[in-house]
Amino acid sequence: MRALGCLLLGYLGLAIVCNCASAETAAARPLSMKEAVQLAMQQNPQRLIARLAVNERREDKTIAQSALLPQVNMVAGESVNSYNSQSRVGGPNPVRIGPFQAVDAGGEFSLNVFNMPLIRRYQASREDVHTATFLETTEREQITALIVARYLGILRAAANRDAAASRVELAQRLYDQALQLQKTGVGTDIDTLRAQVELQNEKQRLIDATTERNTETYALAQTLALSDGQEPELTDAMEFYHVPDFALEDLMRQALQDRPEMKAVQSAERAASLRTKAAGEQRLPSLQFSSLYDYQARKLDSGLGAYAYSFSLDMPLWTSGRISAEQQRARLQQEQISQSRRDLENAIEQQVKTALDQLNAAKQSVDVAELGLTLARQEVERARRRFESGVATNIEVITAQSDLARADDNRIQALYRFNQARADLARSNGHAEDTYGH
Repeated sequence: MRALGCLLLGYLGLAIVCNCASAETAAARPLSMKEAVQLAMQQNPQRLIARLAVNERREDKTIAQSALLPQVNMVAGESVNSYNSQSRVGGPNPVRIGPFQAVDAGGEFSLNVFNMPLIRRYQASREDVHTATFLETTEREQITALIVARYLGILRAAANRDAAASRVELAQRLYDQALQLQKTGVGTDIDTLRAQVELQNEKQRLIDATTERNTETYALAQTLALSDGQEPELTDAMEFYHVPDFALEDLMRQALQDRPEMKAVQSAERAASLRTKAAGEQRLPSLQFSSLYDYQARKLDSGLGAYAYSFSLDMPLWTSGRISAEQQRARLQQEQISQSRRDLENAIEQQVKTALDQLNAAKQSVDVAELGLTLARQEVERARRRFESGVATNIEVITAQSDLARADDNRIQALYRFNQARADLARSNGHAEDTYGH
């Protein structure tokens, strides 16, 4: 019995270990930046909402188009009627007519032969589809920019964590050195105390950097709509590479031409113009055609086919100001869109200028930060040797450690600004997804 219990416990322990291992495996999902962007395009709710809006506009276009196409209906009915002849043809005395049965079944056909407002509304609905499509592209660009920013944020936080861990190791070695020198009589207790304080400071920075990295990871997982318990494991690194020099004029022209927001507002402006025309063209005559063919009988076995067709011309003469008011309202909506377009043009110009300036500054900052980090490492090594030889106290070492921490931060921040500025420049030109998702 005891052996059986041990065996069951062994199987239970093995199952727990296997489940934990599989959970750890499922919790990490390796992702490059390109894969993260592509994953967001597949399952990000905002992107899916934008796609649904495009489909909705397409259905609106189909509805508007149907008003210009033939309409065919089937009608059928049966009735039993009785009348008072006096109410129909008069006479001194009421006489009942009927009851009699009537059977009627057939089809109706109708067509708007000419109706300019309906034509304009259909044209406007086609522009609405284009507008929704460009807005979906805008949403894709914004999602790409957000994913890239989140990804770079994690890389920066991971770099800060790695740098902090490296400085903790350095601070530990310097503390051990100060403690050893104190034991040999070369150093003092104040030197050891300073080294210990610096070690605790670096440990605190490591804790903060680790927390920041975890928080950034959770944010990216939420943006990617990953399943519960799953976290992204980044496979790309934050690097510096040379980029070509850009001309501001070319970037501005490209942005105004390629930004999906500009295309969307231009399409909306065209749709508003068509609706303004539709409102004014209600004054024009419209022509409709309708026809009917049906089977008419007193009984089902004793009927004849009958038909009717007609053309109708409709032209409003007086609407008490309704058409003028609708036309003016459409003009006001068109003017609002035009003002939005001009405001968007100014915003795009500002975004392009800012992104280009930040990119140029970031390229210079990376070179400066790399040199500063090299010098800071040399300073720490020289200060350590001076303290070891007894030429100076470890105040120089502590100062050098602070300089190294600042140089680490400067380099990481410079690399982050460079990569973020490059992403901002791609977004300002409407090519974020082309750059990072393809």
